[in-house]
Amino acid sequence: MTAQAASGARKRRMQKGSIALAAMATLALPLSLSAQNSGFGFPPPPQFFPGNLVVSRSVYDNQASNVSVGEALPPDCPPSTDACVTAVNNGTYPFVFNNAPVDASFGITSRIFLDQMTPFGLRLNTLEVPNSLDRGITSTSNQMVTSFSSKSELALNLSLDGNYLTFMGYKAPVNTVDVSNSNAPLAPDPTNPVGQSFFRVVARLDQFGRFTFTETNAYSGNNGRAAILNNLDGKNLFYAAGNAGNGSNPQPLNVDLGAGAQLIDPSHKPENEQDPPLPSPLGSFSVTQLGDPADKIGKDDNFRGLTVYNNVVYLTKGSGSNGVNTVYFIDTTGSACPSGTGVPSPSAKLPTDPLSFVASTVTTDGLPSNMCILSGFPTLSNKAKGANPVNFPFGVWFANPTTLYVADEGDGSTSGVGTAFYTHAAAQTNAGLEKWVLDASSNT
Repeated sequence: MTAQAASGARKRRMQKGSIALAAMATLALPLSLSAQNSGFGFPPPPQFFPGNLVVSRSVYDNQASNVSVGEALPPDCPPSTDACVTAVNNGTYPFVFNNAPVDASFGITSRIFLDQMTPFGLRLNTLEVPNSLDRGITSTSNQMVTSFSSKSELALNLSLDGNYLTFMGYKAPVNTVDVSNSNAPLAPDPTNPVGQSFFRVVARLDQFGRFTFTETNAYSGNNGRAAILNNLDGKNLFYAAGNAGNGSNPQPLNVDLGAGAQLIDPSHKPENEQDPPLPSPLGSFSVTQLGDPADKIGKDDNFRGLTVYNNVVYLTKGSGSNGVNTVYFIDTTGSACPSGTGVPSPSAKLPTDPLSFVASTVTTDGLPSNMCILSGFPTLSNKAKGANPVNFPFGVWFANPTTLYVADEGDGSTSGVGTAFYTHAAAQTNAGLEKWVLDASSNT
């Protein structure tokens, strides 16, 4: 069975403070995984089975005490940033999110749940990711949360051998404010209004419900969104997608290094024993490759969707005022796209080393470009002639070498009253599930 995965297009707020993510993966996990760290050499009973779906979701802990009216936001906000405000609502859902227009970094960490579903929609079981609300979990325990109500987190992907699910979150307690815009410990930005620091975390889950967590200093000031484990042919590394930066321009070096596409070495140590290194960029794209003026360093690489197909890493960008909202790939041959667009070479190999760079020039010139826009996809800069981007790609999935499906979430605008809301949505003809087919004559 071929393992494929589709990343989430949008979180939707549900009743009782629950958020459901359209982030799912089709399982092709073999039932013969070897036992790992199990008593007497026998694994626990399987919790996930081939042919089913796993859907990630988050549930907000609906407590008024999560936020107090008048409390300082963001937490530990440096006065020099001129972004320090006070909360206007307590933690009661949904009014807690009235704090978002006041605090641009607003969010609250929440629990992660993984639902196993049959293809017919029957939920078989639910696995809760360890978190601070669980009995026996302390500050030194392995744990991970997401940020409620970020729309771009918790994409699920299968490892390249089909044996593991991987996704990203944070090492933080539940009900912690503004974690998704906090600094990473080794990548601080003094201009970030969120004065706290938290590691981002990659979770790896096997068929028996066992987790390992890897902390990273990537995505400081923003969020990691997806991760894929390359464990073929003796390899052991994560490809990751996300965004970085929540301060002024220029950003510190380690913030720029932790943006976009990342290479992360997995850890098998408990989280409290890990010492994550500085970020290792895997790839980068600059709109200057298309002849456009340079954007804010690092923001061209505001990536969300991630997939691997035929030895090529693909990413999508669908938000932000910089860069191009489109589909990209990492060019390991160095010859696939001399003008910023192209198609992967048939001889391409998966990347296994970080991108080389000169540290002294990164904050002024950005990282070297080793990525391309997939030929035929949009190339219009989000800043070009003041145009609003009309493409918002997220999840990507190859049905075969010539057929690519792209989930486009639309702009998500909730403006308008009555029929105006639906008129706006209906006008976004690119939103939804798109099918793209390779034209062999033009290689586009």
